[in-house]
Amino acid sequence: MPPATLSTDPFPREDELCPDVIGDDQIDLSLIRENLKLSPWERLLANDDTVNFCDMARAAMKQAHAAS
Repeated sequence: MPPATLSTDPFPREDELCPDVIGDDQIDLSLIRENLKLSPWERLLANDDTVNFCDMARAAMKQAHAAS
């Protein structure tokens, strides 16, 4: 599907909400393209942020279940 042109309407059209996909597996390329704009170091920092968030969420879940 060719990229849609953005309108000035505050509400997006349905075709503007569809991800950019390729192949029969419908792989969404938008996240890959966005991440490739980052340097390798920035990608490592983003990965560290995700790991830290998951660790904090896991610890919060353990604490919530321990209190009940």
